[in-house]
Amino acid sequence: MRTKVLDAPSIATPRLERAVGNGQPPEVIELDRFPFTVGRNETCDYQIASTRVSREHAELLRQGDTFRVRDLQSTNGTFLNGQRITGEAPLRDGDLLVIADVEFCFCNRLQSAGRITVTQVMDAPPEDDSDTAIARDFVAAVRSLQESLLHRAARNRFQPIVDLTDGQTVGFEALPRQPQGIAPLSTSDSLLAVECRLTERFQHVHRLMAVEQAAKIPGDVSLLLSLRPAEVGADALPHSLARLQSMLQGRAIIAGIPDSAVADIPYFRHFLDRLRELGLKIAYDGFAAGHAQIRAHRELAPDYVKLAPLLARGVDRSSERQRQLSALVQAAGEIGSELIITGIHSENEAQTCRELGCRLAQGDHYGRPQTIDWPAPDNASVSI
Repeated sequence: MRTKVLDAPSIATPRLERAVGNGQPPEVIELDRFPFTVGRNETCDYQIASTRVSREHAELLRQGDTFRVRDLQSTNGTFLNGQRITGEAPLRDGDLLVIADVEFCFCNRLQSAGRITVTQVMDAPPEDDSDTAIARDFVAAVRSLQESLLHRAARNRFQPIVDLTDGQTVGFEALPRQPQGIAPLSTSDSLLAVECRLTERFQHVHRLMAVEQAAKIPGDVSLLLSLRPAEVGADALPHSLARLQSMLQGRAIIAGIPDSAVADIPYFRHFLDRLRELGLKIAYDGFAAGHAQIRAHRELAPDYVKLAPLLARGVDRSSERQRQLSALVQAAGEIGSELIITGIHSENEAQTCRELGCRLAQGDHYGRPQTIDWPAPDNASVSI
């Protein structure tokens, strides 16, 4: 079959449609001026009352019959059809536009009214171009992920966190596995790299099942659950994590916040306060900077700073790396945080970290990530 596009008159005004739920029709925002700004400020053309939305978050631009969206260096990003944009990107009829965590559908009758299609049966289907193949793969992956969510097929692996002073297992980090049957997309490493409502649901199911599985581990061990950058600041997330913690019968959940998402701004401070009020612990995950940056976190100090693996690589053979790690230990102590060293591959690396004052460690030397089906170690009894 082949579809031919025919010209037709342009009608109507472009608009954004925002779903309101509860079976109600979507809110319609007419785009009757340009540039059209969206943000938290009252001065924006469309105001969103959300702490995750920047004061001036994004703007829509028009040139003739074409439209573009521009991100205004927002904190939590602007996403077009699941992909975070930098700078500008073209807008087309039917595009899904997400401002931080608020979804809109862009409707442009100037485009859609001009696309009347005629379908003709051909002897053989045309060869897929790259865009068609990407779209087909994406739809197939989304359907597979929906099936995984429906059947709660999210799988987790767990990697131990140990106390270097006595070798005790004191916690586990839950690592989501990509659902079976979902091949990596050609446009990204995996579907899980796409920011959309479907991946939010997958993250929720992943955490729920991680808690259910971790409850089988004997001993007073903690559970580290990593957050995605786009989730940081979400109003409902602290309560969701607190409910999961209640399922662990007194064990602690540590919310792993990507270090790239840490920012000394009101919405982030409020997010940390809510986590602490609900009894959750906090870790800044993937820290790869120096001791000065740890001290800069003094006003937003977490319980733990989880270092990037490269900071421990070959530490037993490098005096410079040892000086760097020693300075990080001292800086963390000054702000009341504790380091979690990652990427430990040998006993020599572990011994060096222990001598430098590190207490908590993670790495293949203590066990690779694996499913919950393995027998939990007898020494899993110390809480971090």
